[in-house]
Amino acid sequence: MELYDLFYKWVPIWLRLLILFVLFFTLLSANGVYLGNVTDVSSGLGVYPEYYTMASNAIFIGMGLGFFIEVRLKRRFTSKTLLLWGLSWMLVLNGVCMISNDPVIVVAACLLLGFLKVSALVETYLMWIPVWSKKADRTRFYPFVYLLALGGTYFLTWLTTKFAYWYDWRYAYVVVLILVLSCLLMALIFVENHPLKHRYPLYQMDIPGILLLAAFFMLLNYVVVYGRVENWLESNRIKGALVLLPVLFLAWIRRELGLKRPLFPLMLFRRGHFRKGLGYFVLLGLFLPSTIQTQFTSGVLHFENIRNAELNLYLLPGVAFGSIVCFAWYYYKQSPDLLFFIGVGAFVAYYGMLYYKLATGLGLDDFWMLSVVKGFATVVLYIVVGLFALSEFQLDFILSGAGAMIATRSFLGSGVFAGIYSYLLYAGRVRHLDRLAGLVDAGDFQRPADYYRTLQEQAALAASKELCGAIILVGLFMMAAIVAGHVFRALNRREPVLG
Repeated sequence: MELYDLFYKWVPIWLRLLILFVLFFTLLSANGVYLGNVTDVSSGLGVYPEYYTMASNAIFIGMGLGFFIEVRLKRRFTSKTLLLWGLSWMLVLNGVCMISNDPVIVVAACLLLGFLKVSALVETYLMWIPVWSKKADRTRFYPFVYLLALGGTYFLTWLTTKFAYWYDWRYAYVVVLILVLSCLLMALIFVENHPLKHRYPLYQMDIPGILLLAAFFMLLNYVVVYGRVENWLESNRIKGALVLLPVLFLAWIRRELGLKRPLFPLMLFRRGHFRKGLGYFVLLGLFLPSTIQTQFTSGVLHFENIRNAELNLYLLPGVAFGSIVCFAWYYYKQSPDLLFFIGVGAFVAYYGMLYYKLATGLGLDDFWMLSVVKGFATVVLYIVVGLFALSEFQLDFILSGAGAMIATRSFLGSGVFAGIYSYLLYAGRVRHLDRLAGLVDAGDFQRPADYYRTLQEQAALAASKELCGAIILVGLFMMAAIVAGHVFRALNRREPVLG
């Protein structure tokens, strides 16, 4: 893999850093679908919002697949070509999401957007590494990555929701298109096209493997998102998808084992850190979804979309503080085990505070501390587990490992659990509503509408408290397991959990 400086020599250092910052922010944040205005989009088009939840998951599925082939592409095309290729498709596919009235097309566009924008993302990623460490020390670089990835996503979600609130949901995409178009112009003007000394042909690219894995992930995406809508096994489509899932996955495994140049080198799973890291990301999916808070603020407190989006801004101080803590933590070579414990403990604290906040009559100011704690916990765990999972890999394998990590962290972890939580909250609300309705005295029905609304709110609160309590118990168990494992390894002088 040939690495060159992206920019012409005449471009000053301060301008290079500014361009890289804008490029990285846009590439990490412009995802085609923004959850802050999903209600506006779905109500405006008259479709289920689940389509846009599927589209949001499809972004990360596409990104995971895109990383698998990026090493091949980088050995065939120049950096400028890949950068312009990724940004051009981002412009086109965000435009498709803006003008399309068919949610199926939006889902497909988001899958392609995630897959194709990786080419540009990797180029800017590689340029930022030496800025933070000439020895390519990822412990110094990852805090910056996740500061921009999480902070940029939260900020852009608020901004697009604000434009949807002021004008129309389609106008929110205008902001994104302007950002992407600006990045395209900067790449055309300031990025030098270094010719490659050795071009590798793109033969034996495992296109069938990509299609099999994409079909597997998208079917799983459909099941977890639409399970509640179609009542799980009462739906023939859900049952058919569940039957096809193991067939597609086993077909992909068999194909990969028989290829000289597989899509994903399965030998990576022999690395203990990588296996454990993916397992940790799946477990972190228990804490990452904002389903409980969102359904509470929307269904019980009746916050508008713009108010829910403003809660994302409260996450930003927590993300910034967590990034600084992680940078200092690794700089001074402190124990990653303890940092992992702190991150899990912060999530337990978040859900504990949310449990006691679940009541009527709250306002935005009641959520600032919760959001700061959640932002801190999210960025800490993303960084510490991400560094651990990829700690044994060189650059060629890091791209494939990063693809698996993104798909696991953002879909198999938080995406799947978000779908499960959505169903549990719905089922719990129905169960509690049935129980509460049986306790109401028939003589009290002087104003049935008020009683019905009160019962709905109390049922939603009870279901949310149940789920919060279960997550807190799991979190406390994980914290106890971390301490017990650390003590056991210390006594036996074995390798620590995350170090």
